[in-house]
Amino acid sequence: MLQSIADFRQGELTYFDFVGALEGALDAGEFKDRSLVEKWYHFWSPLEIERALKGNDVTRDDVENDLSAMQQYLESTIDWDDGEENRY
Repeated sequence: MLQSIADFRQGELTYFDFVGALEGALDAGEFKDRSLVEKWYHFWSPLEIERALKGNDVTRDDVENDLSAMQQYLESTIDWDDGEENRY
């Protein structure tokens, strides 16, 4: 997910694909921790709303605050020692 954020910021992913990649990564993770998933959607939902309203016309500046919030949330839930999530 963090790589998807970096890829979007670097222009390697369209906004539409970026938001879809985030959701796909969450689905692929099959997380069992309901709190983690609810918090994730709290940060993802504003990104999805922008995608629904503007599609690929969204700029990095339009969503930078939401991107930063999602990135901070992800960084706070990943155990960087082994790359695994802290909570499942």
